[in-house]
Amino acid sequence: MGNKQDKPDFKQLSKETKFSTKELNEWFKNFKCNFPDGRIGKAQFAALYRKMWDSEGDASDFCDHVFRHYDQDGNGVIDFREFVTTLSVASKGSVTEKLHWAFKLYDIDGNGYLSETEIISVLAVSLLSSPIASVPAAFELSASLHRSLLSVFTGIKIQANHCDL
Repeated sequence: MGNKQDKPDFKQLSKETKFSTKELNEWFKNFKCNFPDGRIGKAQFAALYRKMWDSEGDASDFCDHVFRHYDQDGNGVIDFREFVTTLSVASKGSVTEKLHWAFKLYDIDGNGYLSETEIISVLAVSLLSSPIASVPAAFELSASLHRSLLSVFTGIKIQANHCDL
């Protein structure tokens, strides 16, 4: 994004997202107000997640999964461009764009396939980082979910463009 204090090129960014230049300007003002240095670190992201979802569970694993998709250049922080391009898909993307983003989220090892282990891992982490995680039965539910999903996914390999049975 260049100098941390520089505004991004909203015209260019509006071509890369589904936000208007006016919307981007408002998002940028809010982003800079909440993150004056122009970046969101992992700890800030996890705190934001807990605040948004009022989660008392351990959100760190789930946040790591989501964080790496926002942090498109892999430098350990989310800048405004990364934040707003991902937000654009989440809030205004087509069903196909949202499914593609979710696929990449579940494809933890980035090999273009979803294994049953990856799906179970993300679902379990999602469950355990939700408010239900404060209930002791959540861990038993997670184990039950794991067994059920393993039986469902036995023999199924899901790839980015199709499903093989």
